[in-house]
Amino acid sequence: MRTRRILQAALLSGALMAVTACENAEPDPPRGTAPTVTTSPSDGPTAVPGVPNPSAPATTRTDPGTTVAPDSAPSRGGGTVVLRTLSLSGIAIPYVPVELALLRPCDPLGHDLPEGTPEVRRWDATTGIDGQATFSVPVGCYRFGMNAPPGTDPVPEGMHTLFVESDGQTVFGSLRFQDPAPEPVCAPQTIVHDLGEGPPYTTATPTVPECDGYWAVISWDIPGDSQRIVRRAHGSPWRTYVSFPHDVCRAEAAADGLPVELEKYFSVC
Repeated sequence: MRTRRILQAALLSGALMAVTACENAEPDPPRGTAPTVTTSPSDGPTAVPGVPNPSAPATTRTDPGTTVAPDSAPSRGGGTVVLRTLSLSGIAIPYVPVELALLRPCDPLGHDLPEGTPEVRRWDATTGIDGQATFSVPVGCYRFGMNAPPGTDPVPEGMHTLFVESDGQTVFGSLRFQDPAPEPVCAPQTIVHDLGEGPPYTTATPTVPECDGYWAVISWDIPGDSQRIVRRAHGSPWRTYVSFPHDVCRAEAAADGLPVELEKYFSVC
């Protein structure tokens, strides 16, 4: 009898221990549900394959003759190239014909354009009074250059290359001229541009010996007397005032605002 009681007590104690263990156990996750993975904090952001790291700092690369600006307002399908024509001291050289060529195949991330890479597309433009021309272009490798206007003195710098690495990127390329350079409004090519005349004035070399921004003297290296007095109002283009020879009197020109420095080009009558 005593032995039976001991055996019953042992069986009851074992059953109670099994029930307690079942109550404290974690339930198995339902089928089809991924288990939760807990990670401890690390020194840097967690990298997710296929997703750009939002904490990675933006980088700027610089190549000889080109500078890359930080991305801003990215556009779809390509980037922007800004070609600048300027003197060594930074004065804008206006109205310079420039060209930009896309060459393929080429990896712009490598910043290397092998000789012999074929040209697949070309853009042509003329810089404005600010010495800049802007192009919307695809990602890729480029060469750029200019056709220096007559009378200017470009710096011989050889081949120019630039690389648009990603959509939304803006890349600047510089085409430089020797100093001294006149202010853009007094540049000979500005006056030629504003006058709007064709050859031979657009193909001959112009000279501007005097200019104050509103009155100027210009002539071309062509047969005959090509000299003119030109003038402009603020914000307006240059226009011919007189072509030589002329019969405008000094008093009349003075009444029109002629500066004293240019009176020598007019007779007293």
